[in-house]
Amino acid sequence: MGRKIVEVVIGTVEVGGPGPGPGPGPSPSVIDSFIEEHRKLKNILDRYGAQGMCVPRSVLERESGIAGKRLDQHLRVFEGSDTAATITEEGEEVLCGKTAIEELKKKIKLELGE
Repeated sequence: MGRKIVEVVIGTVEVGGPGPGPGPGPSPSVIDSFIEEHRKLKNILDRYGAQGMCVPRSVLERESGIAGKRLDQHLRVFEGSDTAATITEEGEEVLCGKTAIEELKKKIKLELGE
C-alpha cells in the first residue's frame, strides 16, 4: 500500500496592504522649539561644567525656564547621547555634563599626582 497525504487547514489569514502609518509627527516649529530649549540647557551645563560643577535640576529649571515632563524629555536625550549623566545627590536630581566630568577627572588626577 502507498502513502496517503492528508492536508489539514487550521485557519486562514487575509493579508492586506500595510497598516496605518505612525502619523504626521511633530510640526517643524515644535522641533525648532525643542532644539532651542536643548541648546539653552546645554549652554547651562557647559558653563557649570567648565568649573567642574554638576547642575542640580532646580538650577536647570530656574535658569532655563524649562520644567516637568518637558525637562525630563531633554534629560533623556542628554543621557541617550552620552552628553550628560543624571545622579541623585542628597535627594535631588543632579545633571553632570560631559565637560563637568572631564574637569572632575582632571582635578582628581592632579590630586593623585598623575
